[in-house]
Amino acid sequence: MIGQEVKDAQLRVAVVGAGIAGSCLTIGLAQNPLLDVHLYEAYPNVGVRGAGLALHGNAIKAMDLVSQEIKKAYFKKSHFMADEEDMEMATQIIVGNGAHAGTLVAELGRAKGRRTVHRAHFIQGLLEDVIPQDHVHFGKRMVSIKGNDETCPNASKITVTFADGTTEEFDVLFGSEGVKSLTRKFILGPNHPATDAVNHDKWRCFNSLVPMEEAKKVLPKESIEKVRMFCTPLGYINGLPVDLGQTYSISCYQRDTKLPSRDTSRFDANEWERFCPEVTALIALLAKDPREDWKIQDHDHAPTYYRGHVAMVGDAAHATAPHAGNGAAQAIEDVSILTHIFAHVKSRNHIDAALKAFDKVRRPRSQKVIEITRQFGRLYSQDEKERDIEDMMRQMREGGMYTNGVDMDAQVRAAVSAFRREI
Repeated sequence: MIGQEVKDAQLRVAVVGAGIAGSCLTIGLAQNPLLDVHLYEAYPNVGVRGAGLALHGNAIKAMDLVSQEIKKAYFKKSHFMADEEDMEMATQIIVGNGAHAGTLVAELGRAKGRRTVHRAHFIQGLLEDVIPQDHVHFGKRMVSIKGNDETCPNASKITVTFADGTTEEFDVLFGSEGVKSLTRKFILGPNHPATDAVNHDKWRCFNSLVPMEEAKKVLPKESIEKVRMFCTPLGYINGLPVDLGQTYSISCYQRDTKLPSRDTSRFDANEWERFCPEVTALIALLAKDPREDWKIQDHDHAPTYYRGHVAMVGDAAHATAPHAGNGAAQAIEDVSILTHIFAHVKSRNHIDAALKAFDKVRRPRSQKVIEITRQFGRLYSQDEKERDIEDMMRQMREGGMYTNGVDMDAQVRAAVSAFRREI
């Protein structure tokens, strides 16, 4: 139990957005007893929205630097794809059409004991097993922020107003509310060219969940036991097990710039019929019930990730398309850095230095990952006559090394050193 004297001295911290970034950040920051951390979520619950994921090796490394409780929740909710815990697995990128159909061009996110999970189930595990219930507040949609920056020089606290009419004050606010972040608008300003999310290459995703037994009837064993992504001139498609292996999640990422005359209101399986048999099988499963359809958005580069004592993390700071499978990983990297910086925060006077160090270390790397990811998407969707297999292999090998081969311990040391130089 925390005594009243300690509670009175605590710094109030708001984390807004109970996604992977926000949930993990709440766990990481709460390890410093000086911080009274509360998580706010606009929705009334964590619904099963979006697609499944298979965390890459850099995400696992970052997770280890935050809390073993996060990994326990991930393992509890995820499906183990390999036969042995120590077996290394990776996402296989395979050409899905033309003369090179079936060619393996890259393996991304290599890690031991690779697992797959629906992102909502991972978050539910964190909320159920790790974060105290009295520190999670659902149905709290943030509608305004008044900060302690140059616009309010006399304000000692950050004032947040929620859609239900309530207001609360905090010493520091972290916005992790996703690609359409109000926090980002506050930090950059509503008219900044990098405030709003973009979709330069007109990507959209169609997703469906099918019973695993149904998937096994039409897909080869390799597609059930491995994460395999097939590239075509229209985009790419993949599938992976979720719900502890009971369900198969299929996601088709289509680049609409390659189909300028299409009807954008629906999924058309006929457009994908000329590709390799495994693509055809995946499309046939998806076409039965393409439940979700959303535009893929990312962010152009922000000049800063904080303003005053307000910072943005995860997709709010650097939304990334799924082409490199590193969006969640970058969010968890953010969390690992903030966890270790804020472990050294001893007073309110340290917050400026902490956020400056976070921005210095995380912004360049996360923004480079956005660029790598955009390039991966363009490589995947090349026409056959454009496709240079050797060059594709080289670019993806170099990009994959940057995303997955990071030295997380060195990144943490650099951030803590930057913080110490500022205080």
